[in-house]
Amino acid sequence: MKSFSQFTQATDLTNDDLLLISQWDGVSAYETKYINANLCESVSKKEFIAMIEQTGTSAPTLTIKKDDFNDTYTTSYIAVGVYEIVGFGNILTGDEEMNINSASLIEDRFVNISNQAADTIAVKSFDGTATATDGILGGASKTYIHVIQYQ
Repeated sequence: MKSFSQFTQATDLTNDDLLLISQWDGVSAYETKYINANLCESVSKKEFIAMIEQTGTSAPTLTIKKDDFNDTYTTSYIAVGVYEIVGFGNILTGDEEMNINSASLIEDRFVNISNQAADTIAVKSFDGTATATDGILGGASKTYIHVIQYQ
């Protein structure tokens, strides 16, 4: 068991951690209880997290941070600002509860991600005028892709 002061932003709270809760009884004393964190007791999920970079007309490169799908991924350059990532073990069918996210940390740039096929994600990058643009994934923008499959 850890005291609350031992937790930092870098510390993950797990399901097995016990939390000490102190609650005012409304009259004269604090009532202390121990509870189990049980953060994700009923939710099982697989995740894929990767940083994506692309320059010129080359296929994007992935730096995989987490991969619960344990697949082999290939990337392709399709057209200006349009790329594909193939892999994911054919789970992108729409029959599964999925969440596909991405973000870019540079103002006036955005990324659109969607499942293209059962094993393919389409990635589209745009500049501030909503024009498809190459070379804005990665670098200072720190573009990432996050796929969650809830089971």
